Amino acid sequence: MLRVANIKRRINRRVQVRIQKTKGWFERNEKYLSVGFFGLGLLVDNLTLTRVDLLFDNLVLVTYILLATLGIVLLYSAQVKRKNYPNSKLVKISRYVPFLSQYALGGLFSGFVIFYTKSASWATSWIFLFILIAFFIGNERFRESYKKVDFQIGILFVAVFSFLIFFVPVLLKAMGTWIFILSGVLSVSLIYLLIYSLSFFISEISQKREKKITKNILGIFILFNLLYFLNIIPPIPLSLKEIGIYDYVYKNASGEYTLIEKDLPWYSFGNYFLKILEGRVYVYQSIFAPTNLGTDIYNIWQKFDEKKRRWVALSEVHFPLVGGRGEGYRGYSFMLNITEGSWRVDVKTKEGLVVGRIRFEVLGKD
Repeated sequence: MLRVANIKRRINRRVQVRIQKTKGWFERNEKYLSVGFFGLGLLVDNLTLTRVDLLFDNLVLVTYILLATLGIVLLYSAQVKRKNYPNSKLVKISRYVPFLSQYALGGLFSGFVIFYTKSASWATSWIFLFILIAFFIGNERFRESYKKVDFQIGILFVAVFSFLIFFVPVLLKAMGTWIFILSGVLSVSLIYLLIYSLSFFISEISQKREKKITKNILGIFILFNLLYFLNIIPPIPLSLKEIGIYDYVYKNASGEYTLIEKDLPWYSFGNYFLKILEGRVYVYQSIFAPTNLGTDIYNIWQKFDEKKRRWVALSEVHFPLVGGRGEGYRGYSFMLNITEGSWRVDVKTKEGLVVGRIRFEVLGKD
């Protein structure tokens, strides 16, 4: 019996030594582990996320949101337990919770960067894209902030709102201002359901903390609405697959398109410098939209007025768009006898959100 007891003591001692070594390694490499979890979320997204209307892609994003929510619940519970039960298992594992949150939110924001950049025109949406990229990069930079519940709830609200902006249109097969407003209302409702649940089960949540969280959520909500009504948020779930200037575009009875490219000068280097001052100039585009989603697309032909120093709209053409085609819904517009100068064509939704833009110069005849 004594020998058995000695063996047990040796085993326990070895286990304790191994645990201490593991903790020490973790503490020494905490920064690198944080980067690793962050990178893992990015890798998973790039391998899995392809379309905003696919069930699997949305399930991945919903799973990230649930993991981030779980991280907040565990962190909040541990903060309360720490006062009365500092040696509880929940308190001990709470130091690892920020890694769960970083992985989930890192995966979310990398997914948003993937989807929103596909849908954005950098000329008009660069502010919103910069915000998303800042959250994406800052996910690792603000490692210590993930230990604060207030910070995590604010970031989670940004993630939920960003997700519902495109998930609600996909679900309802419609786009528009009221759909965006509905997305915002649902986002606020879900985040306050979380806060209410926390306060219901954890009585120690202070009124001061609730006011701070409310102020953060209100600020984020106002910012998102401001960006939308200034037409800065990309028109997701739409995305421009292709756009170009052509000499002639023809659609036959079977729906196939014939595209005749313009003969560009040798010095164009991929830019559109046109010498023709007569006939038609065509703009052809292909726009992806989720299955069964219908909306109208507008082509706004504009010329830069050198005297007024601003773009002037000269023609507007619109056509209906029906979603579902993987390569995008195809359409075109044209302009007759354009004059010398700088031109651009904005591809917009009926709400004025810019799906894409193409610019070209019309040169004088040699």
